Amino acid sequence: MAEKDLPKLLTTLRVQRRAGVWRYESIPPEQSSWVDLVNLRDVGEIALLFREQEGLTVITKAAEDTPEDNRWAWLELSVYSDLQAVGFLARVATALAEADVPCNAVAAFHHDHVFVPIGKADRAVQALEKLAQESP
Repeated sequence: MAEKDLPKLLTTLRVQRRAGVWRYESIPPEQSSWVDLVNLRDVGEIALLFREQEGLTVITKAAEDTPEDNRWAWLELSVYSDLQAVGFLARVATALAEADVPCNAVAAFHHDHVFVPIGKADRAVQALEKLAQESP
């Protein structure tokens, strides 16, 4: 069952680093057919598709030529957080900000996820583990 209680979410928080290096892409609206996109890529290499007014945002596995500033580690927050839980991602973002780690958060049905720069992934994991340990 999904958890809403903030103290319980924080004390049971575990961080799982997903395999691979990930990148963000934006596909213009006139080129962003979902069917075409899925047909062009191995679906297993797509972490997220999100339609915005400006186009389709895709988080996908990075290629060898992906610039360093677009190489991200995927951290799954392995606690079953309710979509209506209040303050959980705020606490996660604050812990990462205090560790000087930028993050891009994604709320999915079962878990929340954060994408952090690949070079700061270890620091991010440590900050989130510390958050869980120090929570009442």
